[in-house]
Amino acid sequence: QNCGGLVQGPNGTIESPGFPHGYPNYANCTWIIITGERNRIQLSFHTFALEEDFDILSVYDGQPQQGNLKVR
Repeated sequence: QNCGGLVQGPNGTIESPGFPHGYPNYANCTWIIITGERNRIQLSFHTFALEEDFDILSVYDGQPQQGNLKVR
């Protein structure tokens, strides 16, 4: 299942499908966060769980390319 979306502006909320319950198998969520030039983005996780060996979270600065990878 594909999910995700676009978040613009000074703040926003990102949730996985089915939150606060479990998410579906094979979920592939891509969120794009856009802010003004020279602004910073702060990610805060209030509830966060991944299945070890199956799930990942990747954070990129710009396009999702290896050179832009900030966190995995």
